[in-house]
Amino acid sequence: MKKFAIMLLAVASLTACKQSKKETKTSTTSNQPTYQLDTETAVVNWTGYKFTTKKGVKGQFQKVNISNNQKAATKAEALTGVEVAIPVSSIFSNNGARDTKLKSLFFGFMDQTELLSAKVVSVQDNAGIIAFTMNNETHDLPFTMENQGNSSYLKATIDINKWNAQKALASIHKACEVLHTGEDGVSKTWNLVDVDVVLNFIKE
Repeated sequence: MKKFAIMLLAVASLTACKQSKKETKTSTTSNQPTYQLDTETAVVNWTGYKFTTKKGVKGQFQKVNISNNQKAATKAEALTGVEVAIPVSSIFSNNGARDTKLKSLFFGFMDQTELLSAKVVSVQDNAGIIAFTMNNETHDLPFTMENQGNSSYLKATIDINKWNAQKALASIHKACEVLHTGEDGVSKTWNLVDVDVVLNFIKE
């Protein structure tokens, strides 16, 4: 009887030891990395177009203010809900005269656009939706996303007419009418602007 009791005690000890090891292993494997957007390195590039041949004019917003930046298990989850405010005054195209015209004769003809603002509404797989505000109007802006390591590259196309900014488009076209005249003799300023955003994430 005494030997039987000792055997039971030994079995119980081994079982407890195995459970402890199993729990430790489970705890270790559940420590998944988290991601958070690096607010200091976000880059917002844009490309406008002129001529009927659709020649690109490239530029950048040199200041990007990011808020509601949370840690999450994936980059898509970390990006969802992020809010962005971009001062129009930070526009840069490596051409001072052009930048002045864009500030005063394009954005200056819009309503309440000292800031462009956006909020990431949803991200699924390699695409998502941004609630983009310009000319005091907010509309959904679809985007595509390519992930490379701890970086993501977002692309979207803004149709200026969707934000009812035809007045601003007509203003900048008039100011640049000669400069936007191609070899075919036609002056054209496109209502489409491509946006290319580079985002880096901090992985912990």
